[in-house]
Amino acid sequence: MNATRICVAGAALLSLTLTAQALEVPKRARHARAEAPVPTQEWTGFYAGVNFGYGIAGISDSAPLAVNTAMYGVFGGGQIGYNYQTGRMVLGIETDIQASNQSNSATWTVPGVGDLTVGHKIPYFGTIRGRLGYAFTCGCVMAYGTLGLAYGAYEPYATALGVTVSQTYTNSSTFVGGVGVEWMVAQQWSVKLEGLYFDTGNVGGLTLPVVGTIHARLRDAVMRLGVNYHF
Repeated sequence: MNATRICVAGAALLSLTLTAQALEVPKRARHARAEAPVPTQEWTGFYAGVNFGYGIAGISDSAPLAVNTAMYGVFGGGQIGYNYQTGRMVLGIETDIQASNQSNSATWTVPGVGDLTVGHKIPYFGTIRGRLGYAFTCGCVMAYGTLGLAYGAYEPYATALGVTVSQTYTNSSTFVGGVGVEWMVAQQWSVKLEGLYFDTGNVGGLTLPVVGTIHARLRDAVMRLGVNYHF
């Protein structure tokens, strides 16, 4: 009789233990799923892409007849770069070049000369910049700051009596800085929105009849949208 009671009690205890374990397994599984890390996008590697945007360049020049209004226009080009991700920090370097139609001009009527048109334009520009970014929890979005040097061309010109006189200046020591955000929209493809500010310092030295000698300083603010393919 006692042996029977012991067996029954043992069976009941074993049943309760198995039931508790069966209930605990889904609970542990749910807990494990809740604590699983969110997959992150790895930004490390080379990339290349295209961009287009719009720029406004402020002009400060010293010619007697000067066009001090801003140059407006669109631009487009390409970029290549490399990122290295450590934790959530992303270090990178990027270079780009764009053709630009940023320009402006003004026309005066000069006695004995007729119409005199004086203008400025930026045929192209490019940058070489470092980038420091932060990848958010999802891994697909990165915000970054960027700083470096820019290069490009600045072309003042004057037209009178059917003749155009112009000079193209290149500058490779222009300061450039800005901020941006990049979003990995699909595997190996990202889209970025970026704002940059250039300051060329003093450039120029072109002497034009009637107009005088042009020494200009350009301050260019650009906003651009880019698409990158990550290798």
